[in-house]
Amino acid sequence: MHRITSAARGLVLAPVLTAAALTAQGQNVQLLAHVDRFPGGTASSNNYAGIYGAVIQGRELAIVTARTGTLFYDCTNPSSPVEVAFIPGPGPSGSGYCWREAQVRGNYAYLSSEHGAIQVVDLSNPQAPSLVGTFAATAHTIAIDQDSGVLVASGGSGRGLVLYDLNVNPVSPPQLSRRSTPYVHDCLPYRGYVYAAEMFDGTFGIVDVRNPRAPVTVSRTATPSGFPHNVAVDEDETIAIVTEERRGDCLAVYDITNKAAPRLLTRWCSPNGATVHNVFLTGRVAHLACYADGYWTLDFSDPSNPRTIGQYDTSSFANNNYNGCWGAYPFQPSGAVYLSDMQSGFFVVEPTAGVPYLYGNATAGLGGEIPRIDYANGHAQVGNPTFALEATRTAGSVPVAFLLGSAASSTPFFGIELLVDPLGILGAFQAMASGAAGVAGAGVATLPLPLPNTPGLAGLTVYAQAVPIDAAAVSGLAATRGFRVTIAP
Repeated sequence: MHRITSAARGLVLAPVLTAAALTAQGQNVQLLAHVDRFPGGTASSNNYAGIYGAVIQGRELAIVTARTGTLFYDCTNPSSPVEVAFIPGPGPSGSGYCWREAQVRGNYAYLSSEHGAIQVVDLSNPQAPSLVGTFAATAHTIAIDQDSGVLVASGGSGRGLVLYDLNVNPVSPPQLSRRSTPYVHDCLPYRGYVYAAEMFDGTFGIVDVRNPRAPVTVSRTATPSGFPHNVAVDEDETIAIVTEERRGDCLAVYDITNKAAPRLLTRWCSPNGATVHNVFLTGRVAHLACYADGYWTLDFSDPSNPRTIGQYDTSSFANNNYNGCWGAYPFQPSGAVYLSDMQSGFFVVEPTAGVPYLYGNATAGLGGEIPRIDYANGHAQVGNPTFALEATRTAGSVPVAFLLGSAASSTPFFGIELLVDPLGILGAFQAMASGAAGVAGAGVATLPLPLPNTPGLAGLTVYAQAVPIDAAAVSGLAATRGFRVTIAP
């Protein structure tokens, strides 16, 4: 293990990288597959709505909601989706309804619409999903807190927030509480709070549901356009991104470190005037379903200054109307991203540069905290002099080894999973974590890796892992997951 100076790091990085094929369609995003099961959608006849995903028995599934029901695809080979089920939606036979959403917890998928009760689908046989029940009434959207097992229905007949307990009975969950006003169009329940798009009141709400039988409003913040649609928050609940749905509308970014008083940081709008519909966060990357502009990836390492990484246009439309890409699902282990386009169906795409991919298993350290690795100071792009790797959630004031290499691995090593190929490790660099000694999760360690303005770096891939030296961990080492990123031009 050795140290290198900031000036030298840009030179050291180059030999660590390996070539990666770039076949992007759009900008830094490539198409893997496209299926239009119900062709013929028009501006006034939307044939598809929301999208979700699941991993069941090691198989990756896509759940595509459509006008007349819900499609299930096996996408274990993301370039060749295989339809394994179609489950008709509720409501009068043949009537159809274009607003549907899906969520998954465990082996069950939950399907909502404003046309009938929430449907429950058993996924335990991923080759043959089957409808096993319905509960509650209509809902515009549903969302699940995966940790607590609370499902939150919003919009529809409940109008506001209706909470159900999936732990008691996942097929017929009992209602825990109901808050009928204000109307909530969509929400994100996470770690005991619900982040709510209170559309018709024009407010972004934060609701404390740590006691799910007695929700308590923490704050309600007026949004810039007064028409909030969808909310995402980062893993540490420091920022919230709120989309708004007036024609040509934008997203707003809030500092939520004080949940009682969210603070607006900035807004981002499609440069082509399209309407931002839904947003999802993976690490420091925001994934947008941006209606007629299709799918976007944005760098949020500086929340006050989001920057474009990539884009793929799914739509034949080019306007600010409610046509095109409805939703995105960027959470599959393969790195594939599922998109739903209201007129043209189901897309599987893959970011080819700038968006990190995490793989393998992490090892917990002090207090059971699992350290994380991500990028900082701008995404991996040619000519970014501030690019860095950052390990967070380490124990305070411990040494952290950053391993850089040319390939991935899964090698047992002193109680951790070594995720950079030991035969291809070309650098091991030490940094000291910040934070008070002996405090679990308090540490942050940074490794600057400036990227020179050398066009030949574009399309090259680096693999990395951070290994905190943590006496409280098994064998004295904690570890992050593996980190892979391809440098964008």
